[in-house]
Amino acid sequence: MLSQPIPLVEALNPVRMRPVGRAVCGFPSPAEEYAEPALSLDELCGVGRPSLFILIASGESMRDLGIYDGDYLVVDKAKEARSGSIVVARIGADFTVKRYVSTDGLPVLIPANPAYPTIKVGEFEDAEIWGVVLWNLHRLDDV
Repeated sequence: MLSQPIPLVEALNPVRMRPVGRAVCGFPSPAEEYAEPALSLDELCGVGRPSLFILIASGESMRDLGIYDGDYLVVDKAKEARSGSIVVARIGADFTVKRYVSTDGLPVLIPANPAYPTIKVGEFEDAEIWGVVLWNLHRLDDV
């Protein structure tokens, strides 16, 4: 389950930060260092587009993809879901996050936790693919 969508609005004065370098998540590379351009999270996430919303993840069904309870999800309602996309689906009045796969033209919503069932959406159910998850934001410390 997810909370109700929150529109994502552009900051009046977005802060630009220059990355200080790269942090290797494997073995260090002898590649030559170069300066990264300054960026703002507004620009990086596409903030300001009217189709972007933030939802707060609730539950554990997507934990094996690194989406945890309380994470902030940046969702684009205008982006069309492709097979394999992580989507927000509305089923009745509830929102859920799952991996989307189309089977015979009908959506199948697959969790990333084996404790949860796959959802096969029937053609007569009140359901829709509401948006595509672009970003997942969560804290990595306990502050």
